[in-house]
Amino acid sequence: MRTVLAGLALVAAAVLLPVAPAKAQVVALVNGEPITALDVAHRTRLLTLTSQGRSPDRKTVLEELIDERLKLREAKKFGAVPSDSEVDTAFGNIASRARMSTAQFAQMLSAQGSNERSFKDRLRAEIAWGGLVRARYKVVAQVGDNDVAAALSARKQEAPQRITEYTLRTVVFVVPRGASDATYEARRRDAEALRARFQGCDEGLAIARSAKEVVVRNAVRKASADLTPALRELLNATPDGKLTPPERTEAGVEVVAVCSRREVAGQTAVMKEVRQELVSERLQTQSKRYMAELRRAALIEYR
Repeated sequence: MRTVLAGLALVAAAVLLPVAPAKAQVVALVNGEPITALDVAHRTRLLTLTSQGRSPDRKTVLEELIDERLKLREAKKFGAVPSDSEVDTAFGNIASRARMSTAQFAQMLSAQGSNERSFKDRLRAEIAWGGLVRARYKVVAQVGDNDVAAALSARKQEAPQRITEYTLRTVVFVVPRGASDATYEARRRDAEALRARFQGCDEGLAIARSAKEVVVRNAVRKASADLTPALRELLNATPDGKLTPPERTEAGVEVVAVCSRREVAGQTAVMKEVRQELVSERLQTQSKRYMAELRRAALIEYR
């Protein structure tokens, strides 16, 4: 999922391109649910933007939209469709990383020939599908120490004996549910102002506590081996005594203070990374089989 979101964030750097109007005729039915030429056009533009200008062929786009319909239909069956709030939060985070409000981001998508609905439909389907696959194949995806050792041996790697442990404090600029984009943007500016003043956890967190509607959470320790590569990269790029960039969450706008880090003896980041890779590979395999099952059972009509 994080890879998907990172790819979508590249939209902000796209150059405006002319878009030919598309007719709204139905081009496929998935269990009676229509996919229109306009859906295909919007998704084509979105995939072109997120792949740095490489335009996918029509069949690739149509098959993605068919899979998307099947994913959401399956999620509805199990009551696992993400809420609007969850999707809005994911959308807001991508906009924030692009240094835009959600309204600005949606406007930019529209100007590029896609739209907010297509973007959010894709987000909703990916969030739902990831949850379904993990829940259904939890046991299959488990990876034992012997599996990790075999993978390391095959790669002729040895696990290092030290990892980094971070001491972190999360600062939440609280935003009420249902607040406007302008409210989130104002809180993001507040968070950026705190980042500019933040020179260390002792003094900086005291400043944060004195601000209105700001919550400073208790300290947590996180080992680098337990973090995703993207989060580990973010923390490594944040000096001790500084804050990470603001991120929109369901609670509001959050920044994380990296109070300290230290090297500790441990059973290795490499082993845990390999374990995560093996889990991901197994889930990807099961995901393909799961989708093949849904496609065999579905009524798909191309027009």
